Amino acid sequence: MRKLFAGLSLLLLCPGIYAEESSADLLGLGAARSFVSEAQQQAQANTAQTNKPVASGQNPLASANAPADNTVANDDDETPSLEQFMKGQSQNQDTSASAANNTTTPAEAPTTTAMPPVNPWVPSDNNEALANAGAFRSVSQDAFPLSPDQINALRNMLDQTQRAQAAAPYKTPPAPTSTSLSIDLAPGAVPPVIRLSKGFVSSLVFIDSTGAPWPIEAFDLGDPTAFNISWDKKGNTLMVQARQDYSYGNLAVNLKNLNTPVMLTLVPGQRVVDYRVDMRVPGQGPQATASIGDELPASADNQLLNVLNGIAPLNGRRLKTENDFAQVWTVGDVLYLRSAYVMLSPAWVAKMSSADGMNAYKLPPAPLVLLMRHGQIVSVKIEGLS
Repeated sequence: MRKLFAGLSLLLLCPGIYAEESSADLLGLGAARSFVSEAQQQAQANTAQTNKPVASGQNPLASANAPADNTVANDDDETPSLEQFMKGQSQNQDTSASAANNTTTPAEAPTTTAMPPVNPWVPSDNNEALANAGAFRSVSQDAFPLSPDQINALRNMLDQTQRAQAAAPYKTPPAPTSTSLSIDLAPGAVPPVIRLSKGFVSSLVFIDSTGAPWPIEAFDLGDPTAFNISWDKKGNTLMVQARQDYSYGNLAVNLKNLNTPVMLTLVPGQRVVDYRVDMRVPGQGPQATASIGDELPASADNQLLNVLNGIAPLNGRRLKTENDFAQVWTVGDVLYLRSAYVMLSPAWVAKMSSADGMNAYKLPPAPLVLLMRHGQIVSVKIEGLS
């Protein structure tokens, strides 16, 4: 305690000793003064506890600092001196300055060091390895239940299924054909059959007995959902197409100036398709051309219709001609001649014409016929007549 007051006296008597110290020393001096003030307050508290009167002539400071008991007397050993306190403060300031110098500024960011590589997991024993392999198989089975080969097999099955759905019921396309049909309008007659196939268009051409076009006035379809019909509303041709296979229906066609409708049966899904059918209607239509000789109804001689279609007549024998302007068959005492040119001589008995200009004639036996070819008369010599 004496050392404390000695230091205090030195501080009070020589206030300018530390005037030239640095700012760090002044901070330490302020802390020392604060420490001395606290010590004085403690000493006054101890004096008040002793309640001993101060004798006259005695130094108040000595009386106040006299030890009251053993506890107070031991304060000299426990209370540090001013020099020791200042020395500790100097050491603390050095430590603070060193720490301040070592502090990293925001501009000097610490460099990050790379993490060391992680070693792969290694099972500790065989049981752990088997458990890990089983877990891997379970997860992979849940995430990828199908193998690549199974996925490819499913794609091939889908491709084959789509091909089968889009394909026709037969492997090869239907055979096309063009023919002529003779229409029978008599009661009880069987309507002609038109062979169709899905994806193929058939044209129905209506002509009269002279081969002239017979205009269409209207038509009606039995099942509009199964067939599609196109018409220009002024001509003599209908375009018929089947929308689906194995769906049958019929068609009624009204011709101009003809009171009886022409009835037809439509049959799709056939291996042979009628690409074009010349529907020969008996009688003369509005656009009929003048004819030479007597014409028989088409139903009176089906042989003539076969000749018009290029089919040899029943029991007929083909005769040889000197050129290819005509084809000739003989049946008994009758000749059937097929040619794209108009026959001038001899006079024929019956005639049929198609929409494309082909003509079929029935005539008596003759070794020579005359035809009109591109405005010129040509002769056709027939050989093989008996």
